[in-house]
Amino acid sequence: MGLTRGDLAHRPAFWLWAAACLLGAWIALRGIGAHAAAFPAGAITGLVLLAPALAAGVWLLRRLHPVRSPPLGYALVAVAWGGLAAFGTALPANAAFQAIVGKTAGPGFNAAWGASIAAPVDEEILKLLGVAVVALMAPAAVRGPLDGWGYGALAGLGFQFAENFLYVLNTIVLTGATHDANAAFFSFGSRVVGGAWWSHWAMTAVGGAGLGCLIGRFSKAHVAAAVGAFVLAMALHSWWDAPVLSGLMLMPVKGAPILLAAVVAYRLARRRYLSHFRRTVHAETAGGVLVPGEGHVLAFRKWRRKEQWGVPVGEARRLLARLRAAELALIEDGLGGLERDPLAAERLRTDIRALRDDLKASGANVRVV
Repeated sequence: MGLTRGDLAHRPAFWLWAAACLLGAWIALRGIGAHAAAFPAGAITGLVLLAPALAAGVWLLRRLHPVRSPPLGYALVAVAWGGLAAFGTALPANAAFQAIVGKTAGPGFNAAWGASIAAPVDEEILKLLGVAVVALMAPAAVRGPLDGWGYGALAGLGFQFAENFLYVLNTIVLTGATHDANAAFFSFGSRVVGGAWWSHWAMTAVGGAGLGCLIGRFSKAHVAAAVGAFVLAMALHSWWDAPVLSGLMLMPVKGAPILLAAVVAYRLARRRYLSHFRRTVHAETAGGVLVPGEGHVLAFRKWRRKEQWGVPVGEARRLLARLRAAELALIEDGLGGLERDPLAAERLRTDIRALRDDLKASGANVRVV
């Protein structure tokens, strides 16, 4: 499913990603670097608190795939895009947009509503570009709405991490810079413990599901789905930033529609993926490529792990891992995606038969659980 590091380096999208992340990091450093240097205790405390939350979020979002987690490298590409490229470039973009709103509607209106107008447009576009970059960098990584949902959520999570760090620094300044560590703990509690459930990851997951649908297969219906999902993501973002239902106590009420939209998008994308999975397993079993019962092993991580434990370490276990990877690639090939190779399925079927013969020749006793 994945490309090697050398393969990625030969794709223009990789260099676009690298350049955008460097640019975003440079802009962010210029904007918040002085505050971080001025309040080192608070900045370090914030990073110590936020880093484990980011790691836990990446682990959880990858585990939400019902069959196999997206490659860690691609997941980190999406996170880096959100936390560096999207976040850094959003700072001047939001400032410029809000300046226009202020000049057009007045400073009072901008102070109240500027964020809910500018941020949904700028930030959702920039974050969603992370899904497109992953798809261009590794076409097999995004084959449908479930992949788009996952990489969108990861890009949003990276943005969320960077924004939370910015809020740590802002809280230190607003509290008079007298209790830096306490300000970091307060910001962490309100932004992560209280607000992480319906933040940027959820908004961009919705937009990412629509974009993944379009990337998987181009059609008028999928264009409409992608546009609708993106508009919904912007609307949810605008709702969150709007000066209504403000205050910590009302945060769950305000955040519930955002979380609900992300959950519904996930459930629909998951059901679509599993429906395709079952149909393909049935067809390939009837065609003799898969053996009866093998689909059950392929569908669950725990059975694949249990199967691995029953095979001696060495060549047999490597062959089994390659066999299962080829079978999963065959199943997912039918989902579509960018740069789809019409001959890939037949090559994978040939590889599966050859790997099965090699596995039998190795003498390994592999049983379908």
